[in-house]
Amino acid sequence: MYSRVESYANTPAAFSALLVVAAIDSAFFPVPPFVLLIPMIIAAPHRWFRLTLWGAVASIGGSLLGYAIGAAMRGGLQLIHVDPNLRLDLGPDWLRKALLVLAGLAAIVAVLTALQGWRERSAARQRAAVAGVLAVLLAAGSRWTDWFDVHGTLAELLSRNWWSLAVVCMVVPAFKLATIGSGLVGVSIGPFLGAVAVARVARFGVAAALARFGGPPVRDWLLKHAHAHAPAATPARALET
Repeated sequence: MYSRVESYANTPAAFSALLVVAAIDSAFFPVPPFVLLIPMIIAAPHRWFRLTLWGAVASIGGSLLGYAIGAAMRGGLQLIHVDPNLRLDLGPDWLRKALLVLAGLAAIVAVLTALQGWRERSAARQRAAVAGVLAVLLAAGSRWTDWFDVHGTLAELLSRNWWSLAVVCMVVPAFKLATIGSGLVGVSIGPFLGAVAVARVARFGVAAALARFGGPPVRDWLLKHAHAHAPAATPARALET
């Protein structure tokens, strides 16, 4: 499917395909719009701003489809008296325990990776060092948790802290979960659209700017990593204007 979608970058229908993919990617489509956007910008650099702007607008508009799917699911669950909008009451002690558990897991990973690196003399030693540093930082952070105080439903918390939703929306695989999940728990539509707008403009803007102004190594990297599971991209021919 990746190859089929990417092949549209070589056709006069590329712009329309980008808008459609950007919109439905927000709800269910498994191929991200960057598989199309990056080859299109490389083929026609002068159009990078227009492609970025309309791609982001289509993605923001399409997020309403994901939100609607989540809202429909919420309605269905409420018919059987199940409320997905859970309430959280978490204090400093909960965060301290969570950080200590994560620190312990990171320490275990560091030890196991170090043993692997000792036998194989590979880059595993570097990963062990990173895991060890992370374990120390998490353990140290567990001593300063008095600031943590979370009380409210999921919808209330996400509506008040829309920036956290924006961070999730910047991650390609998590974007669909964020749009559907927001509708599922009933996040206010204003904060939801604000978070999606910030996230998608930033995501499209960074990818497009790198494709437009980056050198060949940057562009090759973008084509290779447009998505974690995308196949290697093929050079795009010049687009018809």
